[in-house]
Amino acid sequence: MMRPTVLILADLHDFSSDKVCLALAQKGITYLRLNRDQLTDLRLCLDPVAPRLKVEFEEQTWVVDETLKSVWYRQPTYLRNSEGRALLPAEQLSRSQWMAFMRALSVFDNALWANDPSATFRAENKAWQLRIASAIGFDVPETLISNDSAAPVLEKIGDIVALKSLDTVLLREGDTQTFAFTQIVPWSACARSEFQKIPSTLQAVLRDKLDLRVTVVGERFWCVAIRYKENGIEGDWRLNKKDELTYEDFELPDEVAEYCFALMRRMGLVMAGIDLALSGHRYWFIEINPTGEWGWLESRTRPIASAIASVLT
Repeated sequence: MMRPTVLILADLHDFSSDKVCLALAQKGITYLRLNRDQLTDLRLCLDPVAPRLKVEFEEQTWVVDETLKSVWYRQPTYLRNSEGRALLPAEQLSRSQWMAFMRALSVFDNALWANDPSATFRAENKAWQLRIASAIGFDVPETLISNDSAAPVLEKIGDIVALKSLDTVLLREGDTQTFAFTQIVPWSACARSEFQKIPSTLQAVLRDKLDLRVTVVGERFWCVAIRYKENGIEGDWRLNKKDELTYEDFELPDEVAEYCFALMRRMGLVMAGIDLALSGHRYWFIEINPTGEWGWLESRTRPIASAIASVLT
């Protein structure tokens, strides 16, 4: 029987978790990884009062108890993607109850959670992100959230706007998956009758910008500048092919780095990805993603997996 000191809640194909598991193994740390899409292969029993979790798989047994030091929560706080078909009642029941089981593991509240699901849930609120970032000292682009074609967009932002979804959009129709990116469009093209159907985020366009991704893990951070063919990118950099983008180490001013740490503390986060933009000699806050991906940024100069493993131990 094994007593892990680190619990990882992930998915089978979460390759970033693979990197952290390898780093933990190299440090000689005993961990247990529970993949949300493989839970039915396990025999689980949780005593929420003790608290104590017993996990059995074939001939192996793990017991998670008060000796647990940390939990790495690599789970969504809620599922955004829509299925291309209606889920059967049994599928709906299974999905909702297993998600609830993952949340029930919060009974191990003496352990460090990276990140705490409740903190993640609030931090994913993009409107709240902008308010807190501005209060800390970041420059924030002029922003309106509206479904009103008569909103004062021309007066506050101008005719050309960055049109964004209010929350991450991931839609499925059959085998097709659609993700919504930021679009640079004339406000006059938005202000039509269809605009009223859903709220949208309208933001001032940052010209001649350099996109920056800051990955924060505990008291450490790494910043990269994202370029397309050695140039800054107009609009959403994610619309470009990854193999045509470069990610170069970038040194943030101390003041901006402290803003990043202050934002993490205010939001109660241990790790996150922060998107900034350098434009007009000013560092603009774009958004923070408490479950932001970082595997594609891992390198010799950016040992992110090892840093996460260190925080968890």
